[in-house]
Amino acid sequence: MKDRLVTLGLALGALALFYVLFLPKPAPDEDAPALPVSTESRPNGYQAIWRWLKSGGVPVAALHERYDRLLAGTAWPQSTGEVLKPAGNILLTTLPHKLPVRPDEATPLDRWVERGNTLIVMAALDDTPRWALSSDATLIDAVGRLTRLRFVAVGTPEPRPIGSVLKSLVQPESLLIEARGGHPLLQGVQAVQVTSEFPAARWRATPMDRSGALQLGQIAGTGDAAMFLRRQGAGQVITFAAAGIFDNGSIGERDNARLLSNLIAWSRGAAGTVIFDDAHQGAVSYYDAKAFFADPRLHRTLAWIVLLWFVFVLGVQRLRTRITNWNPVDVTAFVGSSGEFFAATLTPAAAAARLLANFFDSIRQRAGSARDAASEWQWLSAQAGVAQNDLAELRRLHDRVRAGRPVDLVRLQNLLVQLQGNVL
Repeated sequence: MKDRLVTLGLALGALALFYVLFLPKPAPDEDAPALPVSTESRPNGYQAIWRWLKSGGVPVAALHERYDRLLAGTAWPQSTGEVLKPAGNILLTTLPHKLPVRPDEATPLDRWVERGNTLIVMAALDDTPRWALSSDATLIDAVGRLTRLRFVAVGTPEPRPIGSVLKSLVQPESLLIEARGGHPLLQGVQAVQVTSEFPAARWRATPMDRSGALQLGQIAGTGDAAMFLRRQGAGQVITFAAAGIFDNGSIGERDNARLLSNLIAWSRGAAGTVIFDDAHQGAVSYYDAKAFFADPRLHRTLAWIVLLWFVFVLGVQRLRTRITNWNPVDVTAFVGSSGEFFAATLTPAAAAARLLANFFDSIRQRAGSARDAASEWQWLSAQAGVAQNDLAELRRLHDRVRAGRPVDLVRLQNLLVQLQGNVL
């Protein structure tokens, strides 16, 4: 019983070590912040406008692939049978991205916009939702790459550190963006409102190229631009310096819904689709290691494997017996075992004949010349160390062996050893 308890302890230790070293530790779903994706019904998601657009007959779709699939028109699974129209579509993406845009995606996205599509960029610059705290400091570069706008912080010496640990505001800050100008996008729109849960810096944008950008909205009280329109080929890029204007928690504020309605009516073609960029917030259809390890089916499978392993280790497998201390083999026992082996395979007559043959061979070597049997007996008789009684007994045993009669092998061996000691 003690051995099995020790085995159980070692197995638990090995399992714990494997878990610590090799398995990632995804955060529990209930602790994860709500991401700006089309399926999210919490305040930071887009489920409200997804249902609103769909109920109004506007085609909507969620992008679960990279941007290069937009250019190919095959952004959706082939099983749906849907093909994206070349132009007249709207892509809504919210930054910071959970999965950054790859360099080989940005160029196809630019070509897709230039073909007559609209890119709406919602950037968490002037507001800081909870889900944006986990982003890194590349947000400004990412926004600049998509919008061709360079953002510089105003009012503070350093830009707000993205991804740092910030304390939430005691009272969430309400940010008001006022319409500026008479553009069709601003018809019936006086101001839109967004709420920031955490502190945020203020930013000023300048175009990176000569194409310029039309400023459609400004922050109330400061006059800093927060809404931009830039033409790009046959399409356009519309940029908001706040991420939460159209999310579930803010779409009902001020003229937010009216502004979204104007965006859809002015930008979408007759057969265009409103696309939600869920892919770069982690909702991808291709292989994602984090999603794989967070899948509860994987956890159940591993649990069954571990359970069966414990059953095998503790129940089916026989424990090895304790190994005794090393005991060297006794020399006498070894010789006795060897003798028993030869005795079981060699007849007494053959053994006696071989003992005599070996003895007379030694006599010939001692005499120094080849002799016949009579000469060997004469030579032995002439040796002073050989007793006549021993020689007579040797003759008797020799004759019995030649006649095939049984002899006492022990007595023969002792006699030959005695004679060899006397004459050799």
